[in-house]
Order: sequence, then structure tokens, then C-alpha cells
Amino acid sequence: MDMDGEWPLPRPNTLFKIDRRPVGLSLSKTNSVASTFSSLATPVVAEAVRRAKELSTHSDAEGFHQLRVAFRKLRALYWAYAPYLGEEATAQATEEFKRLAALAGGTRDWDIAGDLLRTAQESRASIALLVAAAREKRAQAVVHSQTMIKSDDVEAFLNDALLRAQTTLQSRCDDLPIGAFAEERVRLAQRALRKRSRRAARSETSHEESLHDVRKAGKKLRYLLEFFQPVIKGGHSRTIKDLTSVQNKLGQFNDIAASEALIRSASFGEVPPEVVLESLQWLEKQKCRRMRAASRRVRAIAS
Repeated sequence: MDMDGEWPLPRPNTLFKIDRRPVGLSLSKTNSVASTFSSLATPVVAEAVRRAKELSTHSDAEGFHQLRVAFRKLRALYWAYAPYLGEEATAQATEEFKRLAALAGGTRDWDIAGDLLRTAQESRASIALLVAAAREKRAQAVVHSQTMIKSDDVEAFLNDALLRAQTTLQSRCDDLPIGAFAEERVRLAQRALRKRSRRAARSETSHEESLHDVRKAGKKLRYLLEFFQPVIKGGHSRTIKDLTSVQNKLGQFNDIAASEALIRSASFGEVPPEVVLESLQWLEKQKCRRMRAASRRVRAIAS
């Protein structure tokens, strides 16, 4: 979806100052639904803007990863406030967050695939040609990301999105306390994770798509708990820790599955087909092993 036609990008008038405090630290139950949105979104927006600016001169793996994470957090936040932001505004913003995350993710995906292929190379020297080809693919992805992600446009879009959202929320829920609202949105996210976990656990062998759905639901819940922890009942530090552990297992599986799909879909003109096939066989073996580990963790949370 091309947002440019429907969402004009004004030049930024105000630069966000980067807030180094943990997200949500300054929230209290006396805050309104409207005021908490700005408190939560501003530091994430600042992080995204900073990472986007760094892309013009840096291409390190962590920078692309953190930029993608920032856009994922904004998607979760917009989902939380969707009842007052409205379906159309939420869809418009989150679609653009998804597009920008995918642009950053192109480089990140080749980083992950390259790391896995280098591991495979330790026991399969013939894969060296594919490792070199993946490195070139990564370089091409960097150029594409730098071309498509213009920091000024990203900053303008995020400033405008935040202003629009804040204006809407102030007109609809400026006098509503955050506590009950945050509790309800977290409950819905918990319910979605439990539902997807049980669906994945019912299969004797969990399918990739169902595990991916669990992973996405878990990310959303973890981000919401991190955002709203100061204003919801009970300590959720243990839950966040457990979710992070599950996400690590699911992430390890997803890295393998995504890398396999990436290599299958790419063309490597200078790499013999048998070398590509050998790498795919290695990835398939690793994927099965990691799928079993991820499935065990999913069954544990489903129960």
C-alpha cells in the first residue's frame, strides 16, 4: 500500500528530543488515555527517527534491527489505542509502520541468513560461494533500504502521525483514566496469545504459520506490558521475562524458516545449484530441530 497519496508528508516543524528513560516510567493511573499515548509514543518515535538518520552513514546489523523494532512497537501501541483512534486511522498508520519495518528488515534478513550460512560453512566448505553471494545480497539490500528510507520523510510522517493521533484522542478520551483501559487491552492481547498458542499446540507437529502467529501475538503482548506496566494491576516483570524467553525460542525458529524462504526465492547466478541445495538441506535440518524446541515452549504456555 502506497501511503504517499493519502498521507502527505509535511516538513517537520518540531524535532523530538530522545527520551532515555524506560518507556512508561512516568505513567500513573491518574493520567488520561489521551495523555499517556503521547508519553508512550514520543520516545519510540525519537528512537525510530534517530535510527533512520543513522542509516545514511551506518549499515550495522543492530541499527536495522532496532529500527524495525521501533516500528513494531508503534504498531502495537496503535493497536492498543485503536478503539479511540478509529479503524481507518489505525490501519493507515500501521500499514506505513509495517512498510517501513519491512524496508529495514530486508537488510536484517540477509544479516541473519549470512550468519546461518557461515555456521553451515564450518562443516560444509562448499557453501563458501553462497556465503559470498549472500554478503553481496546484503550489500544490495543496504543500498535499497538507504534509498527508500529517507530520514526527513520518516520524521515528517511520524511527527504528523503522532499529532493526528494526539488530536483525535484529546477530542475523544481526554477525561478517561488510563488504568481500566490499559487492563482491558492487555487482557485482549493475552487472550489472543492464549488462543493462538492452543491452536498451535493442538497439532502434533506445529506448522510454521501457526508458530509465526504465536510469535506475533507474544510480541504484541510483551510490548503492551512494557508500555502499561506502571498502571496495570500486579507485577508483570516475570510475565515479560517469560515472554522474552519464549520469543527467543520462536525467534530462533523464525530466523531459520525466514532464511530458508529467502534463499529459495533469491537467484544466485554464480553459485552452482547443488551448493544452494546443500545449504537448503542444512537449513531444513536445523529448522526441524528448532521447530521442535519452539513447539515445546508453545505447548507449555498453552497449558
